[in-house]
Amino acid sequence: MRYRLVFRNRTDDAHPVHIHRHSFELVEINGKATTGIIKDTFVVPGYGRVAVDLVADQPGLTLFHCHNQQNMDYGFKALSCYT
Repeated sequence: MRYRLVFRNRTDDAHPVHIHRHSFELVEINGKATTGIIKDTFVVPGYGRVAVDLVADQPGLTLFHCHNQQNMDYGFKALSCYT
C-alpha cells in the first residue's frame, strides 16, 4: 500500500528526517509539487511542510527520527510496526 505522509514544522529549525528501511517519493515541499525524487532522508524547512509517498512493503519494526541528535534526545523519534 502507498501512504502519503505530511510533515509540518512548527519551529524555525530545519529538521533532517529519516525513515529506516524505506525509500519514498518526495511529492511536495512548501506547497510546491515535486515528482520522481526518491529519498530515505529529507529536510523539513523551518516553518515548512513536506509531503512524501511511502510504499509500505517491508513489514516489521521501522524507526522514524530527526537526524539532529538533540532533537532525538528530546523525543523526536518513533518506532512503528506494520504487517
